[in-house]
Amino acid sequence: MTHAHFQPVGGAAGDMTLAGLIAAGAPPGEITASLRRLNVPFELSTENTEVNGVGALRVSVRSPEEHAHRNFADIRALVEGADLPEGATRRSIEAFRRLAVAEGAVHGVGPDEVTFHEVGAVDSIVDMVGSCLALDLLDVSSVTCGPLPMGTGVVRAAHGPLPVPGPATLEVLKGSKVRWTEEPRETTTPTGAALMSAFTGGLFTDAAPPMTLLSVGYGAGRALLQNAPNLLRAVIGELEGPAGDLDLLEANVDDAPGEILASATEKLLAAGALDAWLEPIVMKRGRGAYKICALVKSAARAPLSRLLMRETGTLGVRHRGIGRTVAERRHDTVDLPYGKCRLKIGSLDGQDFVVSPEFVDASRLSTETGLPLPQIYAEVRAAHAAGPQPGRQ
Repeated sequence: MTHAHFQPVGGAAGDMTLAGLIAAGAPPGEITASLRRLNVPFELSTENTEVNGVGALRVSVRSPEEHAHRNFADIRALVEGADLPEGATRRSIEAFRRLAVAEGAVHGVGPDEVTFHEVGAVDSIVDMVGSCLALDLLDVSSVTCGPLPMGTGVVRAAHGPLPVPGPATLEVLKGSKVRWTEEPRETTTPTGAALMSAFTGGLFTDAAPPMTLLSVGYGAGRALLQNAPNLLRAVIGELEGPAGDLDLLEANVDDAPGEILASATEKLLAAGALDAWLEPIVMKRGRGAYKICALVKSAARAPLSRLLMRETGTLGVRHRGIGRTVAERRHDTVDLPYGKCRLKIGSLDGQDFVVSPEFVDASRLSTETGLPLPQIYAEVRAAHAAGPQPGRQ
């Protein structure tokens, strides 16, 4: 299981996160190709640089679109309509959701009423969604991050001068461990805070889990810091332990509404749980309740248990080691007369035994064509069975 640990040496921002992951091995061409599906105009470029003698990468995003203002619903629609990988979609929406909640708290409005200014611009969208795509391309299942550094001073924003750390940054990081510095500038931006909070569930620690090191990348910031190199280091590794080193987390909850439980399962998945679900149960005195469950890598048991408690209010989480038998999996894309559809193929001993069209793609094609969803599924499977064809990936 691949793990990413971020060390915010000088700070964290959206562009630094994307640059660090590309430097650690995420292919920029594939990231750019997926970002094109957002249907926003941009050009993404990278340049090698050096910060205090350390080789690093810097990314730049240019767009003809200026001063764009988008709300959370606008950005969620962009992401959900882009046919991105499921993990990248989930992480992106969770990061923007955290920002919307934070901005809403600052301005005294609901998350859906928030209008993003800087964060609604194309460069911020590309930085944030691109970072989530990079994690997916590196096959990262879990993430940890050190406490984010808080600078001092004043930063200029759409509303005028704001104190550093920015109000939205602090709102995003409520309940999280941070470290205060004397750096007279913004070191952690709202986008950096939102990404790291979404990736980790808001649980920051300097201690990365034991892992076999695979790659390291450095994302460079643009400002010259006085007290630290302006770098975000991304360390990618394979977690130690056998493939079946998993834990099942469980908690019985009888005092949380459905939307809280649904949000908790999404946050568990965004923070690296392999699966998360709800089971209806009956507790003492016949009270109806739910058991919230998550399948997690054992190394992530402690932070995800804390996340589960924070999100549901439960006072304890049960956990036990669990094994599983896993089929070999791969992905493919087929061309139908009316569009493309991705699919997953499962095999045992080299023999395919299941072909599952991606629901998001199949549902979109059903809506666009008016064809029944079962017919779309059948035609996807038939196209796969027919073998290679032009346009297949």
